[in-house]
Amino acid sequence: MVGYAERRTLREPPSEDQRKFLETLRDLGPRDNAQTAAVRKSTKRACQVRGWVEWRSLDNFPGMRAWHLTIIGQKAVNRPVRPVDNRSPARLRSIAEFWRGSGEPA
Repeated sequence: MVGYAERRTLREPPSEDQRKFLETLRDLGPRDNAQTAAVRKSTKRACQVRGWVEWRSLDNFPGMRAWHLTIIGQKAVNRPVRPVDNRSPARLRSIAEFWRGSGEPA
């Protein structure tokens, strides 16, 4: 049986340029390509490869195409820049006490 390749590392967060592009699409929505004309082609391509944006027709105008933010792109832009550590110091101490086997705090 053939197994599927699995991702070994987490996908890196967007760079500063990519984040600005994604935020522009989130705030303004897909209107036309004029709003993204100043964005470098490599930035748009990198976002497309990662699945954050897609190039498709506008809903009301079948001949016009624009960049659209995907659901994955919304998650990428809404994710905090630095991951937040949800573990409180008290919880870490209790875990350490559990593994040490003593009932007294450290």
